[in-house]
Order: sequence, then C-alpha cells, then structure tokens
Amino acid sequence: MTGLRERKRQERNDIIIDAAMDLFQAHGYEQTTMEEIAARADISPPTLYRYFPRKTELLIALFWKERERMDTALEEFHRKSVSWDAVSAMAGLLYLNNSGVHTKAQRKLWREVMAALLRIHDEATDEFRSIKEHFEKHVERMLRRLQNDGLVAEEAPLGPMMYVLYAVAAENYYRVIANEFKSAEDEKRAMEEQVALVFKGWLT
Repeated sequence: MTGLRERKRQERNDIIIDAAMDLFQAHGYEQTTMEEIAARADISPPTLYRYFPRKTELLIALFWKERERMDTALEEFHRKSVSWDAVSAMAGLLYLNNSGVHTKAQRKLWREVMAALLRIHDEATDEFRSIKEHFEKHVERMLRRLQNDGLVAEEAPLGPMMYVLYAVAAENYYRVIANEFKSAEDEKRAMEEQVALVFKGWLT
C-alpha cells in the first residue's frame, strides 16, 4: 500500500512540474502564479502548497527533473565516446550537457531559471551548489577516464581542470540562452577551442 501511495505521489509531483514548465515557458517564471499552476495541474492551491510550499522549490524540482533526463544521455555519451580523442570527448560532453535549449521561449525560461536560482544561492551547500556538483562529477569522470586511457598526462591537475571545464560549460550555456551563437556548429567550435586551451600541455 505504501508503494502505491508513493507512486501516486510521484505521479502527481511530475504532473505539477510539467504544468509549471508549460506555464513558465508560455508566460515566464516571474509572471506565473502558484494558483495558475494548480489550475493547470487540476489540483487545488492547498494541495499544490503541500507539495511545493514556495515557487522557488518548484523551480528547483524542475531543474532536477531536467538533470535526471539529461543523465540518461550523458551516460550513453560516456559509453560511446571511449574511442574519441580527449578534446572531442570532453567538448562533446560539455556540449551535450548544454543542449535542449532551442526556442526563444526556452531561452527566456532558462534565463529566468538561472536568475532565480542565483537569488536563492546564499550558502556553500545549498541546492544551487548541489546542481553544480552533479555535473562536475560527469566532468571529473571523463577526465579520469581520459587519464586512465593515456590521453591526458598522469601529472595533470584533474581537480583544477574540472573546475575550469565546468566554467567553460557554464559560460557557453549563458551564451546559448542569450542567443549569442548563430548555429550549433558555432557553439561546438567554441567549446572545442576552449577545451583545447584547458588541455594544452597536458595531452599525451
């Protein structure tokens, strides 16, 4: 019985997040009210507040759901890139992580998401940091695999390199949601050039 109750709760949780995503893209995060989200999810506002007491918590849940969706693609990428050169493998990982933003509405949504997350980022161990660390682990995993395969020098400082490569991904993501790239090829080229600079002197 507990399992069924938990499944139903998770199903409703997903319905709420999907409703919020639709409304945030249509009207913007700031303009969307919790009451509108409740109506779209076909639940009462009190029920919504039991799941998500504040809109920022709903925003964080939305971000984690996107991360879970991306994890499947990232896992597949780790497997298929085993024969690639170091720059292509790392640049491809960063590019894939930044994918999924194509339309004007999506770019606007994720600009608002990032702004909202930064506004609540006031502790070293808060949700924003957890989200950041989640992808850092993928970057570190790729670095260690490249090192183990003899593509990156044994003495390479993997810790600092991980932080710099995450910064490369973040900078290019900000450029994506600001619509600075004219095409996906421009973004890929920029990513590869920046990754090559990080790896300079450390490739074998």
